[in-house]
Amino acid sequence: MNNPCSLLLPYLQCRIILIFIVLTAGFTGCRKSEKNGHDVQLKAWIDSLDRTSRITGSREAIASLDSFMAALPEKNIHDSILYFKFMKVLSHRDSTMDAAALAYTDSLLGLFASTRVREQNPIDYSKALLLKGDDLLKQKEYYQAYRNYYKGKSFLLSKGEVCECARYSSRIANISFKEENYYQAIEYWKHELEELAQCREPENFQLEFIEKQGSMRNIGIAYMLINEPVKALQYFNQADRFITRNAARFPKEQNFIRFARIVILRNKAEAYALKGDNRTAERLIKKCLEHDPNIDWSIDVERESRQILAQIYIDSKAYDKAQAQLDSLRRLPGAAGNPAANSLYRTMQASISYGRGDFQEAGRLFLVNVEAERNGKLKRNAQSKNNVGHLLQQVQREHEIELAAQKDEREDLILQFSVLLTFAMAVIVYLIWRNTRKTIVNLRAVTKLNGVITQSNIALQDTVNALEESEVEKEKMLRIVAHDLRNPIAAMISGADVLFWDQSPSEEQAMLVNAIQQSGQLAFGLIGQILQSGPDKKRISKSEEDLAEIVQSCIDMLSYKGKEKRQTIHYDYEKAMVPVDREKIWRVFSNLLSNAVKFSPQESAINVNLKKSSNLTLLSVQDHGIGIPDDLKGHIFLSTNDARRVGTAGEQSFGIGLSICKQIVEAHGGKIWFESVSGIGTTFFVELPD
Repeated sequence: MNNPCSLLLPYLQCRIILIFIVLTAGFTGCRKSEKNGHDVQLKAWIDSLDRTSRITGSREAIASLDSFMAALPEKNIHDSILYFKFMKVLSHRDSTMDAAALAYTDSLLGLFASTRVREQNPIDYSKALLLKGDDLLKQKEYYQAYRNYYKGKSFLLSKGEVCECARYSSRIANISFKEENYYQAIEYWKHELEELAQCREPENFQLEFIEKQGSMRNIGIAYMLINEPVKALQYFNQADRFITRNAARFPKEQNFIRFARIVILRNKAEAYALKGDNRTAERLIKKCLEHDPNIDWSIDVERESRQILAQIYIDSKAYDKAQAQLDSLRRLPGAAGNPAANSLYRTMQASISYGRGDFQEAGRLFLVNVEAERNGKLKRNAQSKNNVGHLLQQVQREHEIELAAQKDEREDLILQFSVLLTFAMAVIVYLIWRNTRKTIVNLRAVTKLNGVITQSNIALQDTVNALEESEVEKEKMLRIVAHDLRNPIAAMISGADVLFWDQSPSEEQAMLVNAIQQSGQLAFGLIGQILQSGPDKKRISKSEEDLAEIVQSCIDMLSYKGKEKRQTIHYDYEKAMVPVDREKIWRVFSNLLSNAVKFSPQESAINVNLKKSSNLTLLSVQDHGIGIPDDLKGHIFLSTNDARRVGTAGEQSFGIGLSICKQIVEAHGGKIWFESVSGIGTTFFVELPD
């Protein structure tokens, strides 16, 4: 084709107007804030009025809207925003109401004079700035237009609204296209697609459909103008696939979607013609001319399609067919008063006349066209002497200076805050250090006190075991000893209660104090049994008890003794509810664990295992200590002290504890035994029935 740009520019102008109309009409759908029923109802009524206004005209729709708003009992800020935006749309459609359209934009911006209103309605505010920029651009006030664009975009970015920034990328792309800077226009339309990908408004027809497929199509048009029809077809096909995938999402917008399909067909035809494939181009253009007459803007579709078809026939030297299409174009409504269309038609007529051999007519038409284009160019130059690209760069530089000043202010504020934060941190560190020192001192005191109690408890356990095997005549002395032990143990418990009287203990300190109190209470229990013992002291009172919990309490009590020898107790258990005398069975488990700690070397491991079978529960306590020599194995469970030995850290032993354990276990109907190798270790087993 000889001059594809001359065919594309009328279409592009039509598309820009179309996008502007749908853009402003769909503003209300972009709000992220929740709408109340009143807002939704008003928006639905305006959408309905928007459709009927295309038939009845803008002035009648304006009168209807004014009457409706006057009848509203109370109007909020959202009502006013919707009102001025739609009045802008309606007045823009009527060329005799340009002044009113500008006034409605100013009224819309006036609603956002308050910072609070701007913060509560950021999307609507940015769109008002966008509309004002469009008005200024139309008036050729480029500098002020770009300042509005940058102000709106900066506000959106500060609110994290990347999606809405796509509208600004689209504006810059359109301006670059008008300046014939097609490569830059392509880049900005690609930016628009990336920003639109951030949108999460599935019901927003403007953002989710019109803008996306429009950007793809515009990129293809730009590639045609730099004579790259293959790349252009790639983007046209991408737009076509996008329309097919998303058409069902918007059942109320099928009129526009059908129109978009026809436009894509026309674009493809023009790309194939530029590529030299006139046959395919002709087939596609004829499909465009089979459009639905109910589609809005169908005259424009027919006009642009016939222009392309006429040019295809001229390039194919089918001059009669070309003349027929040109005659049809001249008969379309509005053709006579369109200077751009008349210039294009003269060029086509000149080409047809030249092809038919009428060189005189062709030359005359050519000279008329040259003169008309020269006069038009002079007129455009007189109207606009601005360098659009230069103004855009100037606004960008000013904006960068403003951002730098704001950054300096933020850095000063951050510096002041950092000084205050540093001082506060220093105070906090000092308080933590002082509290840590006090905590360490208290922790040492608690640990030492618990060690004393643990040692006392172990000694008491051995004492109880020894006393219980004594003769009946020693029972009186035993009671005296037990009674005397109550006072020091009560003092220990009381000391634990008041240890943190004036401050709250840490988690570890609280655990230690709790262990002290539990150990003391257990010791009181043992003493109580001694003082209350009589001829029936070997009787057992059973109740359902959790053996796993009893073993754990024994481990908790002895863990601090184990820590002194840097020993580790490993406990593996299964839940076991067994009928036992809690106090007596606790003495068995405590005695076995105490022996394991006593006869194990430092830094060794003690393994405790509790398993539950169908009707039996088995406890094993394994150590890696000094073991039991063969000559002592027969004396372990005797009530004599023949098997008495000293612990690995010099601990005292009475040698009668296991005899008591055997009596208690057998009284429960269970069994107790051991396996031991001298110098390697010992494992004790306790089996209890359900």
